[in-house]
Amino acid sequence: MIYKSLSSATTQDSIVRLFFVVCSLLACSLVTLYSISDNPLSINSSFYRQFVFIIFSLIVFLLVKNIPLKFIHDNSTIIFFGTIFLCIIPFFLPRVEYTYRWIDLGFFYIQPSEYLKCATVIVVAKYLSNHQLEVKDNSIIIIPSLLTLFSAGIVLNQPDLGTAVIICAPLLPMLFWSGVSSFTIFLMIAPIITIIAASNIVAFSIWAFIMFCIFLSFQANIVTKFILYFSNIFAGLLTPFLWNNLADYQKQRILTFLNPDLDPMGSAYHIIQSITAIGSGGFFGKGWGQGSQTQLKFLPVQESDFILSVIAEEFGFFGILCVMTLCFLLIKTLLDIAFRSSDYFSGLVIIGLSSILLSHIFINSAMTIGLMPVKGLPIPFISAGGSFLLSCFIMIGLVVNFSKN
Repeated sequence: MIYKSLSSATTQDSIVRLFFVVCSLLACSLVTLYSISDNPLSINSSFYRQFVFIIFSLIVFLLVKNIPLKFIHDNSTIIFFGTIFLCIIPFFLPRVEYTYRWIDLGFFYIQPSEYLKCATVIVVAKYLSNHQLEVKDNSIIIIPSLLTLFSAGIVLNQPDLGTAVIICAPLLPMLFWSGVSSFTIFLMIAPIITIIAASNIVAFSIWAFIMFCIFLSFQANIVTKFILYFSNIFAGLLTPFLWNNLADYQKQRILTFLNPDLDPMGSAYHIIQSITAIGSGGFFGKGWGQGSQTQLKFLPVQESDFILSVIAEEFGFFGILCVMTLCFLLIKTLLDIAFRSSDYFSGLVIIGLSSILLSHIFINSAMTIGLMPVKGLPIPFISAGGSFLLSCFIMIGLVVNFSKN
């Protein structure tokens, strides 16, 4: 009884810390967006729109956090396929920015794939929680993998490679959390590493040797080892086929990521301007509203994808350090709540949602400094964007909701 009381109090402290971190990130967002907006109080400014989105998202948050857990669990399949249906609708509508990602509501564009991330986590969590006694059977990974790949496949055809990657990100942490063996996890990620390594003959050779050593130590008959090893080698041979099936702009992003000087005024322009803005900020920055790259609009998409570059230029390394500390506290707090969850389903959902937010933070940060190709993935609670901000508040609403159980 005493332990339960202490656990409840600790969870309550985590919720308070979660609210503090989210509010701090939102404050960073509004301060930065006000700085880069020509007329912040204009209805079309990124600052004004973000403020309105925050108010609307708070209302949705209050609704989500009070939905009964049993209702979400029992209707997870309906939620999942309902969101899939929303993602298919844009294919029958006029394209927006040359893609099928958006639904035009007249006053607002909605991106259903943002909510598919949450829906996929929920339906996978339900399956794993309902089959937790079968976790030692490797076949338990089949249905969650198929559900995740089904979601990612639809989004990939919109096309939206970045969001498709984010949808896949929670799968491995959720499987690991549910008790799937480390070696099974390795078998799932090995083909991905093989495909990436196959772009360079030296990297591919080194990875092939590492795989050989790992499979050699695996307790199985020689036929099984042979099939697993050469299946991965075959996956590497598929790399040219996968490359040829990428869209031209996706190929260009990868090439300019590897060599920004290849197209400094085209595809590499974003990365070059971002690095220039970050470098010019120094340790304490140029001051609020004083960034030359941002104020003179040299830095593109500065209100969303490259908002960290704005913070770096105006507030320097110190500002980025503060933001990264808040992001670290956000993920740590979510994991603390997940570890204290008394309900298996709730813990899995929170782990999945934490993985989504962590993936956004990692990819956006790496993209900003040129360590990853430009993917158009915003950073949680800071980047401007209605659909993404709303999805973040839905995630936090689910976490607060499930923490009560």
